[in-house]
Amino acid sequence: MLTSIIVLTLNNMDQTLRCLHSIRTFTDSPYELIFVDNGSTDGTVAWLAQQSDIRLIANPVNVGFAPACNQAAAIANGDHILLLNNDTIVSHRWLSVMLQCLHSSERIGIVGPKSNFVLPLQKIPADVSNEGQYHLFAQQFNRHNPALWQDLAALSGFCMLLRRSTWLALGGFDEAFGIGGYEDIDLGYRVLKAGLFLRLAGDAFVYHEGNRSFDSNAIDMYGVAAVNRRLFIRKWGFNPERLILRHDPAFLPDRYASPHPHHPPLSPDLPSGWYALADDGCVFRMERGLKRPVNSYDTFLRLKLSYDRIARCGNSFLQGLPSGQPLDAMNFPHGYPDVFLARDPGGGLHNVGNGIRYPIRNDSVLSQLGLRLDEAIPVSFEQIWSLPEGWPMQGNAWEEYELYDYLLYRGPNGGLYYGEGQRLRPIVWEQTLGRFGWSMDRAVIIPVELFNRVPIGFPIH
Repeated sequence: MLTSIIVLTLNNMDQTLRCLHSIRTFTDSPYELIFVDNGSTDGTVAWLAQQSDIRLIANPVNVGFAPACNQAAAIANGDHILLLNNDTIVSHRWLSVMLQCLHSSERIGIVGPKSNFVLPLQKIPADVSNEGQYHLFAQQFNRHNPALWQDLAALSGFCMLLRRSTWLALGGFDEAFGIGGYEDIDLGYRVLKAGLFLRLAGDAFVYHEGNRSFDSNAIDMYGVAAVNRRLFIRKWGFNPERLILRHDPAFLPDRYASPHPHHPPLSPDLPSGWYALADDGCVFRMERGLKRPVNSYDTFLRLKLSYDRIARCGNSFLQGLPSGQPLDAMNFPHGYPDVFLARDPGGGLHNVGNGIRYPIRNDSVLSQLGLRLDEAIPVSFEQIWSLPEGWPMQGNAWEEYELYDYLLYRGPNGGLYYGEGQRLRPIVWEQTLGRFGWSMDRAVIIPVELFNRVPIGFPIH
């Protein structure tokens, strides 16, 4: 079976030659080479055109990573498509090991390798500071071992292997992502939605220098990424960091969790994110159908709770709910709410959501979302830095961040809604607010454009 190896170039001829030499030397499965050049001016095009084993597409200008990859895939003859950055080096058995992973199941959509410069869940420490060390490392590392495979919710496009039939079924990269950034996360998520798996071939390692084309061609990588990240949030309704930075099994095929942005709700479940007071004085936080007891009065105080935010519930109601992990201020982060505002010892603010910290860069974010500084939970630097860091919250929080969970919203129609699982749940009666310890004066006005694109969930009675 033939693999079409697609390499994108934009200047950096030395990198391209190094990458090509490694492909020719170490690829141990049948392949064809397709290079797409996005407007190089350093002689790359002329040199590639002289290579008899390369099919070349030479764009006069930079059409972007996603369109260029789509161009190459459209002329590919292979049964597989392998996308490879030109700032990579491949080594012993790299392709055959990845192919074994791909063909271990028909339900595997995309395979990616381990690397030194890659998404956090694909990265491993390795002494590969020069090419010789890399090849010595890869000679031992790149050996078929299914025990090292892992299913993830995102794979980096720097080296990505999939069946050509999968690529065609999904329509390739979304060209709205343009120059580059998040098109690989978007493609991977569409694979998951199609019921296929993203599999990390933990028995393959490909060296990646990283960001060479952006840096040497004076492309504002951060600015491009910011635009494309907003595009991803608009398209899918949640932060891409939830796929990239944490292993959330609920995103994988055949899994379900509620409330969750990947899953439409099955029934009008009890809302999450509120507090209840039992007849005996015990306080519980309601999360995902579980009651989480507050383990002590010290935890109550350290988590900045107050009785005006707590609903009075009878024991008969609470006894019917299964128990979850207690809230415990001494157990960070597992003993904390799944969404909360944190303040570090230096006064820095962070939104912590689903195990990821998002630094808050300016006070306008607090006012937009109706978050209150006096409810920020104090944490140590060690605690907050132990969490993976997502995109900073600044400027227009409605555009830079997913719909904030567990807030009360007022829509353009005057109605009240509760944010949960990236959906708006209508509040049927104002009397409902007291049942859950909510107050109308905490309702945040949601922008019309955001209101119109957020799905409506089951009403709360």
